[in-house]
Amino acid sequence: MTPYTGKDQDRRYTGANADVLYSLKRCIHAKECVTRLSAVFNPDQRPWIQVGETPADALAEVVGRCPSGALHVERKDGGAPEGTPTENRAVLWADGPIQFTGDLTITGATVDMTGETRATLCRCGASKNKPFCDNSHNDIAFKAEVKAAAQPAPTLETDGGILHIASHPDGPLQVDGALRIANELGETLYAGTQTFLCRCGQSKNKPFCDGSHHAVNFTAE
Repeated sequence: MTPYTGKDQDRRYTGANADVLYSLKRCIHAKECVTRLSAVFNPDQRPWIQVGETPADALAEVVGRCPSGALHVERKDGGAPEGTPTENRAVLWADGPIQFTGDLTITGATVDMTGETRATLCRCGASKNKPFCDNSHNDIAFKAEVKAAAQPAPTLETDGGILHIASHPDGPLQVDGALRIANELGETLYAGTQTFLCRCGQSKNKPFCDGSHHAVNFTAE
C-alpha cells in the first residue's frame, strides 16, 4: 500500500512522540477521539488537540477509530504506522453516510487520494464537501429505510486488495474491488467486486444507484 500522505489535512498538532494531522472539512464529529482520549482531544480547550507527551501507541489506537479519516498520526518513536485493514468493508449509517474501511483509493473531480484506510462518504446528496460527508444529512432530514439482508450472505474469494472508489460526475460512486457492505444492523447486503452506489439520495434501491440522479438532475463535480 502507498501510505496515505494526509494532503487534505490542514492542521498539524505537534507532540513529543507523534504529531496529529487533522482535516477540518472531513470531520463529522463522531467524537470517538473526544470520548476515548479527552486529555488530548478536548473541544473546550484551545487548541482543541494538545498532544504533549502522550505515547504514540495511545494516539494511534484512538485516531484509528476516527471513521471519517479526518485524523491521522505521524509517529516519531519508530513505531509502525497505521496498518491497512485486511478486509474492505462499508457500513451504512442510519439515515447518514456510508463508512468505508480498507485499502482505499478515492478519486473524483475534487479528490485524488491513495492509501487511505477510513472515510465517510455522502449518500444524501447534500454535502458541500462531496464525495465526503459533512453532516448535511441532518440538515435535510435524510431518510433511508433499512434494506433487508440477502439470505444466505454472499461470499467472496477475498475481502482484501485495493478498493477503488470513483465519483461519477452528476452520478453515483463506482466501487471496484472486493467489498462487503453491511446495513445498519450489521447484516451483509452485498459482497462482490463492482457496484454503483447512490450519492444523490433519491434511489429507491439504496444504497445502490437506480438511475434516479438523472430524474432529479443531480449535480456534483
